[in-house]
Amino acid sequence: MDTVNDVERQEKYIEKVKKINKDKNLKYNILTMGCQLNENDSEKLCGMLEKMGYIRTDNVKECDIALFNTCCVRENAEDKLFGKLRRTKKVKRRKRNINCNWWMYDARKTHNR
Repeated sequence: MDTVNDVERQEKYIEKVKKINKDKNLKYNILTMGCQLNENDSEKLCGMLEKMGYIRTDNVKECDIALFNTCCVRENAEDKLFGKLRRTKKVKRRKRNINCNWWMYDARKTHNR
């Protein structure tokens, strides 16, 4: 769980990025595959990115940030992720300034705490 200091630090960072992004019309895309926890994490990230001045788009070719959120517990979601990454790699070659990131939620680690 986030502490008060962590949240304050995140809010300060969001404000700094918002000032940097002012009038830049930057776009992002999040592809979520997996469980409800992935959906929840993606919604939180959408909120943070929009506070920073990013606009959500469904078109990966026009986005500045592409995020992939999947679950390593479900093999089908993982296979879909690698297929999407291969296609995004082609877009990245044409549009060099796109920033692609991905992460996996591992439920096994969460339950072992």
